[in-house]
Amino acid sequence: LFYKGQGLVLVTGPTGSGKTTTLYAALNLLDRERLNIMTLEDPVEYRLPEIVQTQVNYRGGLDFAAGLRGALRQDPDVMLVGEIRDPETAAISVRAALTGHLVLATMHTQDSCSAVARLLDMDCARYQVAAALNGVLAQRLVR
Repeated sequence: LFYKGQGLVLVTGPTGSGKTTTLYAALNLLDRERLNIMTLEDPVEYRLPEIVQTQVNYRGGLDFAAGLRGALRQDPDVMLVGEIRDPETAAISVRAALTGHLVLATMHTQDSCSAVARLLDMDCARYQVAAALNGVLAQRLVR
């Protein structure tokens, strides 16, 4: 999932299930010296060397959609989106995945099928989701 070089990989699950930790582990598998890797998070949970990490700032007008648009102007190879919460962020993430970027993102849904349904509910076109989506990883922590 993480070595394709482009496409959308979603990690979904309830709050506190380790979605961001899983995506950080995926970033550690990638060649950070060769690739331009950027993250957009709320908040930045861990500092990672050789990765440009940005925290959203709603008061300052930097939400996920605005931050993602700005980051994509810097031509990242890999983009981590802390959470797809709204239709605009979903649309930008899918478009980025279709235009040669690897987009890693989290969503809050109960399972993989619900994540795909949520993208469609956010007005992402079926054919774009089908073309962009590399995979959906649904996880829960067992305590």
